[in-house]
Amino acid sequence: MKLAQKPKDKRRIRGEESRKLILQAAISSIAALGLGNMTLDRVAKGAGISRALVVFHFKSKNKLIEEVLNYLGNQYSAGWDLVVKDETGPAMLRILRLVDYDIRFACENPQYVSAWHAFWGESKGNALYRELVVPRDERYESEMKQLFSIVIEEEGSDKAELPSITIGLYAMLFGIWVESHLNPGPDDYNRYMKAARLFLARVFPNQSLPEAIR
Repeated sequence: MKLAQKPKDKRRIRGEESRKLILQAAISSIAALGLGNMTLDRVAKGAGISRALVVFHFKSKNKLIEEVLNYLGNQYSAGWDLVVKDETGPAMLRILRLVDYDIRFACENPQYVSAWHAFWGESKGNALYRELVVPRDERYESEMKQLFSIVIEEEGSDKAELPSITIGLYAMLFGIWVESHLNPGPDDYNRYMKAARLFLARVFPNQSLPEAIR
């Protein structure tokens, strides 16, 4: 005998849909105009809803900006965490999967990347980024560093080089996000992955870098 399904709370679902619509409109506004020029009126117009509904969900511009940053961070974390949980294959393959995810995310979500640049480039947004997102970035770095430590052990390389190798890869990936924002092109993903593979091959010459990473 099947249990009766609990009826969906349509009001809650509509509320979640409205919040997401507002967040997407806010991201579009920030990406195009920056944090300073984003207003609740512009967000409401972009979402096709009333300003009162934006205020109902987010109370103020500052709260909306904070929620946008959390939303962007959650979008990235969800995919990253799925890749981290896949422990199949050697450490180098797992590193390549994470690099692939990071580069693919930047190439497939240009508006998100543009919004992130606004947070990086404006003092208020930069402070908020350090508070809300840097702890996540440190976790990503730690997870990548753990995989690098396995590869270094396999290679018999100097363990003291681990911090520099990790910083080197992260500097490259950050540069790719900047490049993809300032000078996007149709073949960005392939160019960036080729560069990342070259970096890893030079740092770990004895490692086999598989072509198929999925």
